Amino acid sequence: MTQRIVSLGFLAAAVVVLAQAFAIPQGEGYQAVGPRAFPLLVGVGLAVVSIVGVVQAFRPGPPPATSDTVDIGVGEASEKPHWPSVLLLIGSLAAYALLLVPAGYWQATTAFFVAVARVLGSRRLVRDVLVGLALALATYFLFDRLLGISLPPGLVRLAI
Repeated sequence: MTQRIVSLGFLAAAVVVLAQAFAIPQGEGYQAVGPRAFPLLVGVGLAVVSIVGVVQAFRPGPPPATSDTVDIGVGEASEKPHWPSVLLLIGSLAAYALLLVPAGYWQATTAFFVAVARVLGSRRLVRDVLVGLALALATYFLFDRLLGISLPPGLVRLAI
């Protein structure tokens, strides 16, 4: 029953986000990306995910098995939060916020991705660095180069 309520709540939120996004006035003249683009993107994403949740919640058949245990990502289940992991994640986020401008967006984001992956149990450092770097550079180019939203270049400026 809770899954049905939550999924319908997210669907209602998606409708509100989309309605508000369409209420944003478009600027005059030609703009590749107007002020309504990102709220629409968020609203559509929220709608798609919530529709999937509604379909799963109202699917006939036995409800999925639930458990009070929580998988904490390090190979064991616990009913309580794993406080060292929580504190390490908060510390990683604080370090990311402090390093973002001096180190640069893509450098700090790569380091943050690797740190979070390690806290959550990954032991494949090379893969984590490569995935973090790829995601950081992709978002950097999307925002900085394609959309013209300036992100901190940091210590190592990209030649591209």
